[in-house]
Amino acid sequence: MITRFLAILLACLFTAAPAYADDDAPRTMLRAHLDPAGPVVAGSAVTLVVDVLTTTYFSAAPDWPLFDLHDAFVTLPDDSAQNLNETIDGAKWFGVSREYHIVPRTSGTFEVPSFGITLHPGGSATAVTLQTPVLHFAATLPPGAENMASFFPAPKLTVTQTIEPTDGRLEVGGTISRIVTQRAEATEPMLIPPVTFGEIDGLRRYAKAPATRTIADGRGGLIAGERVDTATYVVNRRGHYTLPPLDVEWWNTATRQREIVHLPAITFTARAAREKPLWAIPADALAGAARHTVIFLKTGDLVLAGVVLACIVAGVAFYPRVRGWTGRLSRSWSAWRKRRAEGEFAAWRGLRAAAQSGAMQRIVPALYRWMDASTRFARPARVAMIDDPQLKPLADAVQQHYVQGAADGQRVRFRVRWGRRWRWWGARKERQSGLPPLNEG
Repeated sequence: MITRFLAILLACLFTAAPAYADDDAPRTMLRAHLDPAGPVVAGSAVTLVVDVLTTTYFSAAPDWPLFDLHDAFVTLPDDSAQNLNETIDGAKWFGVSREYHIVPRTSGTFEVPSFGITLHPGGSATAVTLQTPVLHFAATLPPGAENMASFFPAPKLTVTQTIEPTDGRLEVGGTISRIVTQRAEATEPMLIPPVTFGEIDGLRRYAKAPATRTIADGRGGLIAGERVDTATYVVNRRGHYTLPPLDVEWWNTATRQREIVHLPAITFTARAAREKPLWAIPADALAGAARHTVIFLKTGDLVLAGVVLACIVAGVAFYPRVRGWTGRLSRSWSAWRKRRAEGEFAAWRGLRAAAQSGAMQRIVPALYRWMDASTRFARPARVAMIDDPQLKPLADAVQQHYVQGAADGQRVRFRVRWGRRWRWWGARKERQSGLPPLNEG
């Protein structure tokens, strides 16, 4: 009896050990729901709230994957995580809650697929993957938006277009870009629909990847979203072209009305290319509107380069002669300027200036300088030779004021000449009165 009791006790201990170990192992839980649960208006966000919990802690952050949903945008904001601390059935649970934003683009019933979230609970050597449930929601269109090609709601939308190049000068082989910028207030940029550019005969279109930008305030709040669509056209042949007008359709949530932004057509003319490309990147390599470079060889540029090269060669070959020519030309120019400065014209100008001053001390030298420079007077020139009626008063003034001065000048010249002769005579006598030569005999 005692042996049987001991056997039963041992069996109970061995069977209870795994159950005790299971109670100490970390437990995990996943919850998911949609907010709001009922129908929503297309263009407004539906929130998918997912909670993951464990009875211990997370040794690493859970893996939150994105999923695709047809005719809807799905995002996972980084600032949507919240910590959880709950008591469920008397047990403490710790976890994280995150929100997926789902924005339907049209009306209909949407099915949110099941996807797995990998958890790393503390105290467990292996990761745990939990699946979300399949959820459904319905989206409707507001009255008046049923016939819209793409339902795009926003409180305010601004659309502009630009053309590059702006001067409109195009030739065959050139490119023209049409850039459309949409800015929607309080709207994520990924929700702005793309602009559809059409094909044009004679032009080859290359689409460029759209550029999006989120405009936020300093606190992380959303102000507006911006999307830029660009289409680049390559001109295949000359002629007149028209880029068709564009209509951007959207739903104004402030007025609850359908509105259209009209972008006018653009016309331009492409001339025939007057040059041939030396080499060019093939047009097929420009997929995705990659930037390209085309190098042209113009006839005018070749002629200009030839002329410049010929001038350089001629300058090197004829440099000595050119230098000699320039030297002679410079000397001739200097001699001509000197003759002009010392000639009759310059003397006449000096005489006029002296006459205007009224000072006879300036007039007389200027008058004789002009008469010496002029070819109409004999050499030496005298005032008496002046027979011009207009200059006669000047000659009379010179005779009247400088007669005594002229006599004094004659006496000075006489004294100078006599002094020179006297000194010459004294020097001669001094040479004659030297000592006679010694008598050697």
